Parts: sequence; C-alpha cells; structure tokens
Amino acid sequence: MIMLASFIIYFCFLTGIGLYFYHKNNNASDYMIGNRSLNYWVTAIATQASDMGSWLFLGFPAVVFANGLFEFWAAIGLISFMFLSWQYIAPKLRVQTEQYNALTLSSYFSSKLKDTSGIVAFVSACITLFYFTAYITSGIVGLGRLFASAFEISYELGIVLGLLCGMTYTLIGGFLAVAWCDMFQGIFLMVMIMAVPIVAYLQSGGYTPFMQALEAKQVSLSLLNSQTSLLTALCLAAGWGLGYFGQPHILMNFMGIDDPKKIASAKWVGLTWQMLVLSSSAAIGLVGISFFHQGFETPELLFVLMAKTLFPSLLAGFVLCAILAATLSTMDSHILISGSTFAEDIYLKHLRKNASSVECMWVSRAASIVLSCLALYIASSNTSSIYTLVNYAWSGVGSAFGPLVIALLYLKGITKEGAIAGMLTGALVSGLWPLCNSCVLPMVPGFGIGFVALLVVSRLTKK
Repeated sequence: MIMLASFIIYFCFLTGIGLYFYHKNNNASDYMIGNRSLNYWVTAIATQASDMGSWLFLGFPAVVFANGLFEFWAAIGLISFMFLSWQYIAPKLRVQTEQYNALTLSSYFSSKLKDTSGIVAFVSACITLFYFTAYITSGIVGLGRLFASAFEISYELGIVLGLLCGMTYTLIGGFLAVAWCDMFQGIFLMVMIMAVPIVAYLQSGGYTPFMQALEAKQVSLSLLNSQTSLLTALCLAAGWGLGYFGQPHILMNFMGIDDPKKIASAKWVGLTWQMLVLSSSAAIGLVGISFFHQGFETPELLFVLMAKTLFPSLLAGFVLCAILAATLSTMDSHILISGSTFAEDIYLKHLRKNASSVECMWVSRAASIVLSCLALYIASSNTSSIYTLVNYAWSGVGSAFGPLVIALLYLKGITKEGAIAGMLTGALVSGLWPLCNSCVLPMVPGFGIGFVALLVVSRLTKK
C-alpha cells in the first residue's frame, strides 16, 4: 500500500497539469497542436520522451540481458536517425504545416498533394488508427505488468488503472497538457533510469563480480562478435532508426514548437537526453546479469525487481513511477493523435464537413476513448512481449509515412496516387513481414519497398 501511495501522488500531479490547461483549449487547433506555442525545452524533451515508452524500462533491458551489447545497435540507430530527423525533417515540416494550416500529419499530406477528394487523408488516417491501436496496447500491457509486479494488484485491474491515468490528463488538457506532462516525465525518468543501474552495480560488488557474471553467462560486451556481422548490426540500427521519419507522435511535436529557428537548440537538448537514457537502459540489462547472478526468469521485470530490492517501499514506489512516466509519455501522445486524426481526417472530411472547431475537439476526445477501450480489450490477453508489440507498430507507421514525409519535403512530382501506393505498400509489407520469420526487422523491407512504390507510381501517374 505504501508503494501504491506513490502512484496516487504521481497521478494527482499529472491530472493537475491537465486541469491547468483545460481552459486553454478553445478550439481544435488549441486541443490538437497547442496553437504551435511550445518553447524549445518542452519540445525537445517531450519529443524524445514520447518516443520511448515502457520499451525503455522493460523491453530494451530484457533483450540486452538476453543477447548482450550487440542489441545496443538499436540505440545507435535511434540516436543517429533522430539526429537526421531534427536536422532535416523538423525545420521544413514545422514551416510547411503552418503554411497549409495542417493540424495532423494526414491533413498535411492531403493539403500538400492538393487532394480535394480526401482519399489521401483517409488512407493515412486508417493506417494511423490501426497501428496506434497496437501502440496503445503495448503501453497498457506494460502498465498492467508494472502494477502486477510492483504494487501486487491483479493484471486486469492494473491495465484499467493505467489506461485511466493516461486518458484523464490527455483528454482534459489536450496537446499542451500532454507536452508539459511529457517534459516533466522525461526529466523524472532520466534521473531514475540513470540512478538505478549505478546503485545496483555498486550493490552487486563492482567491476570484478560484474565481469565474472558476464563471462559465466557468455555475454559479450562487444558491439560485434563472432556470430554477428556489421551488415546485421546496420540492419538492426536501420530497423529502428528509419521509423523516426514517419512517426506522427514525434512529428507532431516538431509541428508544435513556437519558433522554427529554435529547433537547432531543441535538437541538442533532445539528443543529449536520448543518449543518456538509452545508455542507462542498456546498463540495466547488463548490470542485471550480475545483480541476479542466480538467474532470472522474467527479464522484462529487471528494473522493477532492482528497485524493490534496492530501496525502501515509498522510495521504490517513486522509482517505479519512472516506468509509469515512460509509458504514459508515449501512450498519451498516441491517444491524443488517434482521436485528432479521426476527427480531422475522417469525421470533418467525410462525415460532417461543416462541423465546427469545437465540435471536432469533442469528437476527438470521444474517438480517443473508443480506440483506447479497443486497445484495452486486446491487452487483456497479456500474451505478446512489449518489445514485439512496439516494434510491430513502430515499423508499420514508419514504413507507411516515412518515405512520403521525405518525398513531400525534398522531392517534386509526387502524386496522390503515388502517395497512396507508397503508404499502403509500406504498411502491408511491414505488417506481413513477421510471418516470414526473417531476422531482418520489418522496417527495412517495409520502408524500402514503400519508397520504391511511391516513386514508381508517382512517375507513372504524373501528368
């Protein structure tokens, strides 16, 4: 009960932020994109925090624990491609979305391609809603497992409490509440994820026991070993990193900064944060090998059991709220964007074209609730690993939208037929690729084939 009190205090704080921003949402623009008013500190940390989720504390340490430091190539890919996104995507996207008065990524596609039929926005909205359901599901699963292992309540009750926590401040405060909550949660989780592996390392005896445990388990500290090649490593890096070019929850933060000239400053703040937390996440997996030297059956709970072992109950509860912070900072963005996409790109363009801005704001809230409930139903089975769920959704969205974002910002002659072909091809190839049982992550073939389809069909249909 003492640990649960930590969660209650944390939840009340986030809800307070949501209530503060409630009266600032006067129309759809305020609710969906904060009227493009974020300063660069909030943009930087909120962008990075909305990227990680429970994968950072549960999924990534688990694969490092099992496979060694080779898995850090995923982090290398994320950092490298995030730099490219800040450098080459963020400035142009911020300027162009304001020029077209686009509140969502789908509406930007439609406006840039001059698609009066609304089919481009409809296709991209459907892809977003499908894969974001998987995204929200992964967050709910992570919260359920956190509550079950840390607070000793049932998984079923845990997923309901976790979803209610994320939905409450998101639906009340909209984009501004999500961004400011994500900034706070980003700073909070950074402190916790850095502190825990350091304390665990010292508690387990330091360098000598650490190296002995790695040797006993035959875990390598090398980024490349005898069983892996540089090509395999680069495929792993690209399999995660390429996704940044097409993630709506990342790109929406680029669109919401107040001044495009401040993106350069936001870039270095965000990348510094990202390098610190990813390195610390990998350290959890490695230190866990010596900390739990007798073996460990559930690697996804490494951080949870470390915190409960190292700290008193109340302090451990606040440390574990870092997982809550990571999960909510991603899930809240998915909930918000799902509702916004439905309201802006399906309801307003196809169901009720004369709907007012206030009406769209409330439709967005209703759609967020419906989609979240669907994700809750899927999460109730508690079968898939968090790593698998996140990679599936990440790859699907990135393969569908990444090539189109790059093409619209930097290439000429892109047609709406090419855009539709590229989105559908990328989404389908990535979505079906896991059936091939290939060691190559879905992002690589999905992104590549989707880009080719986009260019070929645009060339064939260009007037």
